[in-house]
Amino acid sequence: MHILGLPLLPLILLSLPIATHSQCTLNVPDNPLTANGLSTPYELTGCNQLDFANEGVFVEASIFDPATGRIEIYNPLVINAGMASTSSQAMNATKSSAAGPAGAGFFIPPIMPTIPNDAIVALWFGSNANNVTLKGDTKTCMNGLGKSVFGQFAHCNAPAWFNSTSAAVKKGLVNVPPPGIGLAGQACPTTRDFRIVDQDQSDNVDTTYLLIGNNTLAQHTPENAQANPDAEVLSNASDNALLNEFVQPALNCTAYQSPCTTCAKGQTPALSTNELQASLYPPAGGPALVPLNDPMVLVDGKESLHKVNLYRAGVGQPKADHKNASGTTYCQQFVQSGLFISTNEGTFTGSASPATDQATNLFTFLAMRFSNSFGPAPGLDCTDLLKVSNPVNLTTNKDGVVKAAVIDTQLLQHIIGGVRIFSGVQL
Repeated sequence: MHILGLPLLPLILLSLPIATHSQCTLNVPDNPLTANGLSTPYELTGCNQLDFANEGVFVEASIFDPATGRIEIYNPLVINAGMASTSSQAMNATKSSAAGPAGAGFFIPPIMPTIPNDAIVALWFGSNANNVTLKGDTKTCMNGLGKSVFGQFAHCNAPAWFNSTSAAVKKGLVNVPPPGIGLAGQACPTTRDFRIVDQDQSDNVDTTYLLIGNNTLAQHTPENAQANPDAEVLSNASDNALLNEFVQPALNCTAYQSPCTTCAKGQTPALSTNELQASLYPPAGGPALVPLNDPMVLVDGKESLHKVNLYRAGVGQPKADHKNASGTTYCQQFVQSGLFISTNEGTFTGSASPATDQATNLFTFLAMRFSNSFGPAPGLDCTDLLKVSNPVNLTTNKDGVVKAAVIDTQLLQHIIGGVRIFSGVQL
């Protein structure tokens, strides 16, 4: 997801295509899948982590113990290259201090995770900037296809994690709860539900960090949060956060959470577990899987099946061919989102907007997001693929904030063939 805006809640930042052209480089520590690697700060150059809304980069680790079936989330810390540890009396800069233009500032040393023997560890990356390029110990990582990076997203050892957890689910070792039933008998949505995806589904993470005194970065641990009650919470523009923190509560649904030592509440949803749950409980309208027209899998503006499959492997999705990754087919199914938003207009109108500088409530925000995703590049270009006009008419106030939206459900019903599949049953 790529949406710009300040959050209503300090936990979340959500945005549509932004104008910034930041090119971030993130140094992956040595042995990144070990306890030492996870607790070593990732150093950022080319971007400023303190400008998190436009240039922040976030890392999420998922630790799976195949002996017990336990899944634990750990969020490694990202700092600007050149920042000094608060534990150093001399406040000596990190070893690559000369590399970063935004070197001023400090960080609280990350806590050391406990990793069981034979555990499977994987990493996912999200960013509020346009592109992130990984360097350092990237042997297990996938950043894109050659020089064509995914953009805001990358992953390390993800296929092994999904293979291992999926096998454990089949053995009954891991119990993943079903999404459940929400308001008016609607099936609660997952990250692979056409009702809730956007133009670049399955991207970005739930990770949050703390910014203390405008110059010190820290993990969002219970201890750090308690010791710094006035700290600003830094967050990643995330489809996962939109689902977990806004849509599901509005529908009386409950997010799937796992233990997390770097989270203020001690547990959290995560990209990895959201995708695992989505794979086990496909929606009635069919699963939404990364298509060829997703902007993050294009190469120089052209479709690339190879890049699609590199991305899909990182989020536990099945390998695609040109037919089942068709952008036209995806657009035809994507209209479920507009129908879902329209059906729940009353509920969403009464729910808070994730970005009050963009939309006045959750309904207008989701309508705006659907409109931008449905439209021409950098969206899915469904208007051209389906040869239709944009089905959403948005009204903004003098500040450019969307205050009203009308969705042409008749057009959407025509596209989908008159079959409504967005409440868990065909209507």
